[in-house]
Amino acid sequence: MKILLFYKNSTYAGYFLSDRRRLAQLKGMLDDSQIRRFRNTHDNHFWSLSHVEKILKNRKLKFAKACRGTSIDYNRYDLIITLGGDGTFLEAARHLVHQTIWGINSDPAWSVGRFCSGNPKNFESLLDKILRRSADIKKFSRLRLSFNDSTRPINVLNDILICHQNPAAMSRYYLTVGKIKEEQRSSGIWIATAAGSTGGICSAGGKILPQKAQAFQYKPRELYHGRNLSYILNGGVLKPHQTITATSLMREGAVFVDGSHVCLPFSFAAEVQVSRSAHPLNIIY
Repeated sequence: MKILLFYKNSTYAGYFLSDRRRLAQLKGMLDDSQIRRFRNTHDNHFWSLSHVEKILKNRKLKFAKACRGTSIDYNRYDLIITLGGDGTFLEAARHLVHQTIWGINSDPAWSVGRFCSGNPKNFESLLDKILRRSADIKKFSRLRLSFNDSTRPINVLNDILICHQNPAAMSRYYLTVGKIKEEQRSSGIWIATAAGSTGGICSAGGKILPQKAQAFQYKPRELYHGRNLSYILNGGVLKPHQTITATSLMREGAVFVDGSHVCLPFSFAAEVQVSRSAHPLNIIY
């Protein structure tokens, strides 16, 4: 079994240790207790990384190690172990098709780990289950995000947000579901899997779907009703075989995938189509 250990850098390392001038500025803005909190999470995270590496070596397992933001050939590995929180997990998950992924929450008191079944305390026992092939592997339904240009399709585990690049600007687009095509003005559109239904789309008024559901849903945010505008496509749950298409009426639109780290341009007349992916994600969960 070929293993990749994929980990994040810490907030403390990124903001406090990389630039002394920035560190001096932050020390003037934050009190000692706030700085200690960032330092503690830094220490906990890298202790967890060291702990996981030690156990893998004790089991005489060969593994490669890579930090977020580096170029990786994921096809070389059978098992991807992510160490951090959901952001680290989602970054690796986007690149996987047939591999298995296992999320380790490096600091459960700090990081959100919705997809992370592992932590420093249970890592060793769960690893032994994996080696005995008795670990519980679940298939999570994903979305396929396709573009009408040369951009490669993306498998999306959580959600998609289509909107203007400027959060204060109105998002304008055509939305097509089935035989209905409608021009809309709003703050953007959420499209989410069942796994992502507890996130942003829920806050916008969407429904929480059962984790095993293959259906997905969409929800426009803050539809503009000026000039007595009324809309048919107000949001809803779509069946697994359905698709939803958005066509940009914006010069500076954007498509955000699984959070804020992946932002793709959505300029005037660009089109994206979202459907259920043929490749669910294998998660040790």
